[in-house]
Amino acid sequence: MTTTLDPPIILIVDDDFINRFVLGKTLEILEQTYHECENGEDAINWLKATTHNHIVVLLDLNMPIMDGYDFLEYLKEYPSEFEHTNIKVVVISASPYSQFLERLPHAEIVQFLSKPIDKDQIKNAIEESIESFHQ
Repeated sequence: MTTTLDPPIILIVDDDFINRFVLGKTLEILEQTYHECENGEDAINWLKATTHNHIVVLLDLNMPIMDGYDFLEYLKEYPSEFEHTNIKVVVISASPYSQFLERLPHAEIVQFLSKPIDKDQIKNAIEESIESFHQ
């Protein structure tokens, strides 16, 4: 049983460059290491290849190619592809939470944040995600 955790990496998954840029700058202020993907498919491929042990995904829902809903469904359907890492998801969306619950009522996420978000919300969501790695 591990008592210490490797520092997590934050994975930003959002098709909008400005959203990724702002989140990246916020993470730099919070001294968090991060990586960016433009859609769920890129994120899945990155997650399969990564050697990081603990990843907090900041996930947008509405994206081309593979949206956030399909990304979450993929994680649930193919858990063996991600056994090498521990993934926690924070959804950041302009869509209402009720719409998210209608589509994925049993999604395993740490938090749902409604856009626009601020630094403190990101900080708290990351801290909660890191705490959940211990559970």
